[in-house]
Amino acid sequence: MTQEVNPLIIVPEDPQTHTIRVPVLKVFDGDGFLTRVTVSEFTGNPRDQAEIEITARFGFIDAPEMEQPGGREAKDFLTALIGDRWVELAILMKMNTGRSVDTYGRVVCVPYLTLDYAGGVFRTPSSCAHVITTLGAPLRVTRNIELEMVVNGWAWVLERYGPDQRYLDALEEARRAKRGIWAFRDNLHPWEFKKQKHHNKAPKSRCPTESCSGYLVRKSGRFGEFFGCSEYPRCRYSCSAVG
Repeated sequence: MTQEVNPLIIVPEDPQTHTIRVPVLKVFDGDGFLTRVTVSEFTGNPRDQAEIEITARFGFIDAPEMEQPGGREAKDFLTALIGDRWVELAILMKMNTGRSVDTYGRVVCVPYLTLDYAGGVFRTPSSCAHVITTLGAPLRVTRNIELEMVVNGWAWVLERYGPDQRYLDALEEARRAKRGIWAFRDNLHPWEFKKQKHHNKAPKSRCPTESCSGYLVRKSGRFGEFFGCSEYPRCRYSCSAVG
């Protein structure tokens, strides 16, 4: 008995804005890849024809970290979609930098993929299969890759950046159908995973109180910040946070 493979769900969408066409040189994870751009695309000076390699970071979605369940699968899924292809990027303005690059020097964007189709099968709400024939004229379709990552179950939506309602609808559909990461138990948002990872890596200073097994944590009080013992109130050790 062969295992049923979930069909790829594509999401056609017109960018309705200026885009730049770039090659996908290397996919890093489920929401970023290495590309090459002409400097003039950012400076507006047509004489800046030098090319640079830069990381493209998706603007409205967040895929699992590589160390998380589904991280490698999300990378593989994105690679299958756009690996070694050319895509169109709709460049976004990053709110915390006021530029089209974030604090890590990555260009923030929504990627679109345009392909020609000779025909295929699609379904209507009545679940009847239909066959498209173009009679020799290819059907050109532009697809929103961010939405495809979400609706196929391989990314969360960054709601704080105000995405279109279709992103939230795609997320709800993926969850309901248990696609991709939503087939796993106890999914952890990537940003929460990164916070936990950072917390676990941070060095912890042991409480100097004899026979205490706690460690010092930064706290805020009436007189400002201080370090207190994690075992409070059993241990009441504290010291100023001012060096």
